[in-house]
Parts: sequence; C-alpha cells; structure tokens
Amino acid sequence: MNIKDFDGIIFDLDGTFIDSMDVWHEVDVEFFKRRNIPLPPDYKEKIKTMHFKSAAKFTKEEYNLPDSEEDIIEEWHSLCMDQYKTSVMLKDGAAEFIEFCKANGLKTAYATASDDDLCTAVLQNNAIAHLFDSKTYVHEAGKDKTHPDVYLLAAEKIGVSPSKCIVVEDILIGFKSAKKAGFTVIAMYDESSKSDWEEMCKIADKNIRSFKELL
Repeated sequence: MNIKDFDGIIFDLDGTFIDSMDVWHEVDVEFFKRRNIPLPPDYKEKIKTMHFKSAAKFTKEEYNLPDSEEDIIEEWHSLCMDQYKTSVMLKDGAAEFIEFCKANGLKTAYATASDDDLCTAVLQNNAIAHLFDSKTYVHEAGKDKTHPDVYLLAAEKIGVSPSKCIVVEDILIGFKSAKKAGFTVIAMYDESSKSDWEEMCKIADKNIRSFKELL
C-alpha cells in the first residue's frame, strides 16, 4: 500500500491513534465497583461502538441503575478527564505518521464514539490537534460504528470519496462497515481487541502494530 496514492485518511482515536483503552477499563471497573456490581465480562464488547449517550442509556437500563443518563456520562467524564489531559499518550509512530500524511497532501480526520472534550484534551496534550483537518462524532452521524455513516460523514467533511480514502481502526465491527462502504482499511492492533485480531487481518487491506510500519 502506498499512502501517497490516497487523498484522505480517517483515524479512529481510542485504541487506534491514542493508547487509551487501559484507562477505559479502569473507568468501567471503578464505575461498577461504586455500585457493588462486578464488572460484567461482556460489558466492553456491548458498548464499544456506542457514543456516550447511547452507552449511558444502555448501562442504566441493562443494570437497572437509579442514576440519570446525564449523571452516568458526567461520572465517566470525571473519571478519565485528568488522564486525557496529562498522561494518555499516542500509539507508537502516530505523530510522525500524521505529519507524513500532511506533508504528502492527504486530508486528515478522526471519526470517534468518544467525547469532544476528551478528544480535544488528549490531542492538545500531545501537541497534534492542529494536524487534523476535521473531526466527526458518532452522535453526529446518528448511528454507531456497526454502520458506515460516521466514516462517510468524515470523508464528506474533508471532500474525499471513500475510494480515495483510508480508514484506520482497531475494532472489527468498525472497519467491517468501513470496508463495505468502499474505504481502504488498515487494522491497528490493540490489546483490547486481540481476540478479533486474526479475523481483522483477513479483512483489512493492511494490518499494523505501529504507525512506523507505514512510513
């Protein structure tokens, strides 16, 4: 794959561009611990494509919690914001690779189910927020990443057709939908999705464990 053959690239953030999945595991453990509930083993899998609001609604209903959806979101936010501001780092080679993309004329975007404040905090802390031409959130698209809408909207924002655009993802369901929509897809390894890695490698146009492999 020659990156220079493309006009745009869309990155997922958590687990793909930033090394943050351990933080979210700690948040989940602490959230359920405060309610004297063991962390459900399938919880991460059930919510991983959802935006905060959808995940909060699911969590409230699934575990019969008295908390409002707004209070659940605020608690998650407060549990992880300090780390996003100070200690969550980029995946190996991520800064060098996005600089390479910009230097070679690619439009750059991120498409995420995360929260705008968290994304801004971690990208500013790592001094690369200015390298993205656009940002798109799952809630804007109206569907989670089991559908390609968030990637299609991200591509539209940077004015690039799916056939000339790359999507980099760490979750199987995300790049399955991107692939079906006509994007070229790169699978990024993350420990949180290691059970899906073999299948991801079969579907992806390229698989990597570091962005340095693309330089």
